[in-house]
Amino acid sequence: MKKFISILFITSLINVSHAGYLDDWSNDDLCGWMESSSTPKHILDEVDKREILCYGGIEVSNLPESDSSEGENGTIFATPDSSLVIEVKSEYSY
Repeated sequence: MKKFISILFITSLINVSHAGYLDDWSNDDLCGWMESSSTPKHILDEVDKREILCYGGIEVSNLPESDSSEGENGTIFATPDSSLVIEVKSEYSY
């Protein structure tokens, strides 16, 4: 009988956790990882499990409309801002 009580006591001290470590993460925390170039698989799985829609690193209810980057002749690339273009001067004269 003492053996049974001691086994019962010892097993009651063992606490099994069923929650995953990502359960404490907010949806915005997970969406922040979705902006990464190499998002870990367990983060992707958690986003799919929660059915979260992410845009710009935060959770959104619907995706904003985006301009198409396809033109009639192929992909359209935005023109860079001319104020950001640096003129490079060479030390050598040709």
